[in-house]
Amino acid sequence: TVIEKHEDHCLKGCSGHSYIRKNWLGSVIFPFSALLQQPKFTDEPDITLLQRAQIFRKDCEAMFPNRRIITTVFNDEGTNILVTRYIRALNPPKQLLDLFLSDSNATLDIIARFVSLIPCLPDTLNENDGFDIWMSPERCINLTIGNKEEHAILLCNYFLYFGKKAWVLLGTSTLEGQVAYVLTQETSEYLLWNPLTGQSHKQFDPFCPLQSADCLFDNENVWFNIQHNSTPMSVHFDNSRESSWKQLLPKNIQIQWMKSETAQVSGFPIQLPYTDLQSITNAVYQTGIHSSEFPQTEFALAVYIHAYPNNILSIWIYLASLVRHQ
Repeated sequence: TVIEKHEDHCLKGCSGHSYIRKNWLGSVIFPFSALLQQPKFTDEPDITLLQRAQIFRKDCEAMFPNRRIITTVFNDEGTNILVTRYIRALNPPKQLLDLFLSDSNATLDIIARFVSLIPCLPDTLNENDGFDIWMSPERCINLTIGNKEEHAILLCNYFLYFGKKAWVLLGTSTLEGQVAYVLTQETSEYLLWNPLTGQSHKQFDPFCPLQSADCLFDNENVWFNIQHNSTPMSVHFDNSRESSWKQLLPKNIQIQWMKSETAQVSGFPIQLPYTDLQSITNAVYQTGIHSSEFPQTEFALAVYIHAYPNNILSIWIYLASLVRHQ
């Protein structure tokens, strides 16, 4: 970051000074031996993240035992993954796009109808056992069959292709029991799409069969409804409201900025296992936070050590820099 400093008593037209201030974004360390053994980078599951997802699910079930929550499933290769990895924009078949080129709403309706025509597998396993197996959207299309959740994922991904704001919604229905819908955010309302019928309902439609809206997920996060009333008419679907929705993954705290008329603060945490003091010191220096050229920079540091069995230590270091404006 380049900061320009001008003296208050300086006459108009006089030159100012520019100072370089480094803001640490993060670091990635690859063991050289691993690079030699791998012909390309592989996308390995984050075990810690999967464990966090399981704990999150159990906490949500303890709060509202009758509400649905799914955070991880097994894919068609037998790998346990987060449900968020199923969500990505997917282009529908070209024949469908050519039907209503000038009417986007009609296009969405025909795509929803198309998904509803894919045969649905009956529910065979209890999702609370944690052994859900979901096919990829592409496999669902190729086999022309899928379960309720796979239908919803496919429809959600098609909507994302058109730039819609969409989530997969898990809940229960008065007619179908456990269901998976698609929630879309329109200009002034939310629509609830049933991927098995192709029908959409406005949030306050009294004829909507959805009885409880329990969980949302997209490609970034999973949200669990912690509102007292879970009926669609009563739910606030704004999942940024922490008092209404409990989210699996916390908001990005890697870098936080605070600005005022008087100062600018940036800070971040570092977490690493304890090996020796020199490694910890090197990790702090590598952030470059101390390299600020601005004369009025101040620093703050805090350290927290969490002890685990067998003398295993987790080190948390919180660093911050403050620049006072004159």
